[in-house]
Amino acid sequence: MMKEDNILYKQVTEFRNRLDEIISWLTKAENALLKRSTAELEENLQELTALTQEMEVQAEKLKWLNRTELEMLSDKSLSLHERDKISESLRTVNTTWNKICREVPSTPKERLQEPCSVSQTRIAAHPAVQKVVLVSSASDIPALSSRTSEISVPADLDKTITELADWLVLIDQMLKSNIVTVGDVEEINKTVSRMKITKADLEQRHPQLDYVFTLAQNLKNKASSSDVRTAITEKLEKVKNQWDSTQHGVELRQQQLEDMIIDSLQWDDHREETEELMRKYEARLYILQQARRDPLTKQISDNQILLQELGPGDGIVMAFDNVLQKLLEDYGSDDTRNVKETTEYLKTSWINLKQSIADRQNALEAELRAVQASRRDLENFLKWIQEAETTVNVLADASQRENALQDNILARELKQQMQVNAWETTASICVCTVLF
Repeated sequence: MMKEDNILYKQVTEFRNRLDEIISWLTKAENALLKRSTAELEENLQELTALTQEMEVQAEKLKWLNRTELEMLSDKSLSLHERDKISESLRTVNTTWNKICREVPSTPKERLQEPCSVSQTRIAAHPAVQKVVLVSSASDIPALSSRTSEISVPADLDKTITELADWLVLIDQMLKSNIVTVGDVEEINKTVSRMKITKADLEQRHPQLDYVFTLAQNLKNKASSSDVRTAITEKLEKVKNQWDSTQHGVELRQQQLEDMIIDSLQWDDHREETEELMRKYEARLYILQQARRDPLTKQISDNQILLQELGPGDGIVMAFDNVLQKLLEDYGSDDTRNVKETTEYLKTSWINLKQSIADRQNALEAELRAVQASRRDLENFLKWIQEAETTVNVLADASQRENALQDNILARELKQQMQVNAWETTASICVCTVLF
């Protein structure tokens, strides 16, 4: 386990180092572009050319960061704040990267078609990272132009549909890996807020979908080939179905999270009730355990009453467990470890408490039976002593009558010893009586 933790730590450290390196490079690149002007273009060409060459190297780093992000953010050792920070930093890096790609002079830029596309591969998909990164905003939608030929328009349509589909894939991926901690109302509330933002992004992005349909309709009207018209229709149906599916998924997940908040609050109420139940009866048991000087029969009676009072508590614990089962059934794809472990711990504690009280009852009753048996033995012994004393007295009287002095002395010694034993036995019986 420690070995795995060390590996994860090294991976996270490497990810952060690479992220810091590319952020530093982007800052340098932005500064280089700011220096550029028409008058200084020739002087700055060498620097921009070097920048272009470096971008090819940095593109590989960015690809690695975008590809590795999901794995890094799945590391449970990272806090929610750390995951948000990493995702936000990478989102800023991708945005800055796209900006630099647009601003690099045309000659170098032609060589950067491939590197500049790496930011489009990013998928921000983590339970704590639900801010979808839009690769192209509404302002990036290509405008219709009367100069556009019928040959170039399909390429524009395909590009626009691809951008929109890629953006929808980001949201779908986010929904699939959008894991929250069941029972953590604060975290769930934050996720609901982010889901609302995603829903608003969909509404804001809807004009692009409308634009795709408008563009496609124009293409269909101009296309002379039925195959082209069929292909356009299929593309439209695919992106429309993808849009509807994504929108439904966002709405469904938001509703599920809102239901999860209600169920988590209910679970928390049952948890507090069960913990209060435990504290109450643990205190009662402690008080009884301190009353060791009470008569044994009173201790047994008090413990028996406590044991009987535990009955209604079973219903409280059972209701708590029922809430857990509902959480596990409804939200099994989310993180239910905390609610499960907490519930199981309290259930086990309740069972152990009941067993401790029952064991104490059995021990007290066994002790009572032992004392009662000792008392009967003592009473029988005392009875025997009394009979023996009577016999000694008879023998002593007979000895006096027969004038047997020596026997008489021995008989008196035996009588005295028997009297001492009788007093000790009576005292023992009195001690046993106190225990009842």
